[in-house]
Amino acid sequence: MEKEISLKAKNTPQLWILLSANILIVCGIFLPIHFKELTYKFDIILILRGLGASIAPLILFLLNGLLSSNQKAVLVFWKLKHPLPGSEAFSKLSKEDTRVDRKRLKDIHGPLPKNPSEQNKLWYKIYKKNSLDIVISESHRAFLLARDLASLCFLFVVFIGLPILVIENWPINIYYFSFLVVQYIIVVIGAQNRGRRFVTNVLAIETK
Repeated sequence: MEKEISLKAKNTPQLWILLSANILIVCGIFLPIHFKELTYKFDIILILRGLGASIAPLILFLLNGLLSSNQKAVLVFWKLKHPLPGSEAFSKLSKEDTRVDRKRLKDIHGPLPKNPSEQNKLWYKIYKKNSLDIVISESHRAFLLARDLASLCFLFVVFIGLPILVIENWPINIYYFSFLVVQYIIVVIGAQNRGRRFVTNVLAIETK
């Protein structure tokens, strides 16, 4: 748990960049006059840096707290049941990565499980055994970042995109809502790839 918290802390600057970029887009599109005055009178970059240093950790803490780890996995992998990528570590992912020696896995751990829950349990056991490996640590950090980015993008759709559909006029509301949805989908695809890579990296290190 402490290791995951440490990895999340390293990801805070990137999460803040996404949040601040979306704030700028909203202000630029829906408050153009005020935004223009603000950027004319002040250095907007310095303002965002100051906000990032002071309240970014709090904002991100509150936003990330709205969703559990399992809910974030559902939003990334679009599976209500067994959404974690480790749930298909042996039935699918290990077969698709040529770096993973399945025979050695069987020699070390016996018959490989087929039940999704049991697959995730065994995979997590292997992960904990090799968690200090730099490749696995960086892969884990990248997945956590991508997962949290995807979660933030989903929250933007719900808490910004949907209200704007109601309060703003066509077509700008449709365009902006579409942008948020596309942003979420693009980030999700990246998170899915990084999650699966994280799983297979663990298995590849175990069997090298």
